[in-house]
Amino acid sequence: MKCLIVEDEVPAITVLESHIGHFKELEIVGKHHNAMDALVTLQTKRVDILFLDIELPKISGIQLLNSMHRKPFVIMTTAHREFALEGYDLEITDYLLKPISLQRFTKALTKVYRFSQTPMELPQMTHMVPEFSDPFIYVKAEREYVKVVLRDILYIESVKNYVKIVTEKTTVITLLGISEIGQKLPDEFVRVHRSYIVSIHHIARFTHSQIIVGSKSIPIGKHYKMNFLDWVGKNMI
Repeated sequence: MKCLIVEDEVPAITVLESHIGHFKELEIVGKHHNAMDALVTLQTKRVDILFLDIELPKISGIQLLNSMHRKPFVIMTTAHREFALEGYDLEITDYLLKPISLQRFTKALTKVYRFSQTPMELPQMTHMVPEFSDPFIYVKAEREYVKVVLRDILYIESVKNYVKIVTEKTTVITLLGISEIGQKLPDEFVRVHRSYIVSIHHIARFTHSQIIVGSKSIPIGKHYKMNFLDWVGKNMI
């Protein structure tokens, strides 16, 4: 299947090229940084799959799609989840949220192969390329979703009807409950109090009653003490 990449960020192009390279059925027929050049290729070459960034200079990916009468399978790429939702009105096959992992890329291709009835040979997951950036989550804060890199989180604090996510650089306030956030976090985050979750990577020191994270003293709740001590016991000498 012939692929066209339309993306104005070189690192994102590199990631897409790497992922496409895992599928022997795919061939890249063009790479463009803007919609105008892409339109020429779409009119002169066979394109089965279009990897299209939403945010492009001068003419956006959405505008390019609106100008096309016949569309290939379209997989949109974006760094903003809210922008990606616009693409579903244009009958896209899928969208990929940056940074794009090979797992998520494979899922999008599975849809294309299913719709086109093309045989698909999955890549070996043990040989996947590393993630493009550190793991992160998007948290709703007021009317927007804020990207929070997990390794930057120092601790999470529940205050009345809201939660503060405190990072090395900023604090994000959300109306999500602390238990709801905790369910989304990996094992390196530990609930130590009904009002606190801490990142184990940022614990400077602790006693049986408190933890020091940066300049913050965090109490250890009696119902959470055993779980916390069981974890740190594995790392004590």
